[in-house]
Amino acid sequence: MRRRRFLSCSCLLLLLLAVGCRRDMQDQPKMKPYRGTSFFGDGLSARQPIKGTVPRGFLRQDTEYFTGKKSKTTAGPATQSIQGQQQQGQGQQAQGPAPAQQAGAQANAFADDIDVFPIPVTQDVVTRGRERYNIFCVVCHGFTGNGDGMVVRRGFRRAASFNDDRLRQAPVGHFFDAMTNGWGAMPSYASQIPVQDRWAIIAYLRALQLSQQNNTTPSASPTPAASTSPAPGGHR
Repeated sequence: MRRRRFLSCSCLLLLLLAVGCRRDMQDQPKMKPYRGTSFFGDGLSARQPIKGTVPRGFLRQDTEYFTGKKSKTTAGPATQSIQGQQQQGQGQQAQGPAPAQQAGAQANAFADDIDVFPIPVTQDVVTRGRERYNIFCVVCHGFTGNGDGMVVRRGFRRAASFNDDRLRQAPVGHFFDAMTNGWGAMPSYASQIPVQDRWAIIAYLRALQLSQQNNTTPSASPTPAASTSPAPGGHR
């Protein structure tokens, strides 16, 4: 009998202790966003990250890979050369544009963009790029890259054609910059397409441009005169 009473009292004591230690999540000590506090000297509850810290996965030391732009060591001499050409062009502006200036205008437009892939381009990369292109790009730019995708056919603003000479000659960094930061009516796809997939799309885009390079309208050739006698084995 005494043993039963002791066990009952022990169970009740444990239950009381469990109830006493209970704390709801909404009642726990915390700092609410954008609410002031007297705990810190600056009166702000939200704390700034420690100087020099980088979020996990955002240590982007490879400038060319993550931005499509030339690094400082690569872009320095080229930038100086371009600035010299611009100054020389200003001095010759009164005499009219030189042929070299016209030929270099396209290069100067993308002077900071890299023209070499920062990753090895393999068959798997191109295949991956084709899959991503068909998901994200084909609706505007079309399967052939002529800018006649389905949304364009439904009345949206016509997209750029990758088969124009301007984009055929554009460096690969320009396309990466357009996908990352947006270009014209095109929004940024940085939050939807990872960096590796952006380069894969560009690799497929280069292959797509090559496939469409010779798809031009054949020149008109004189039509041979119709023969009065039927060809043997043919159908009339």
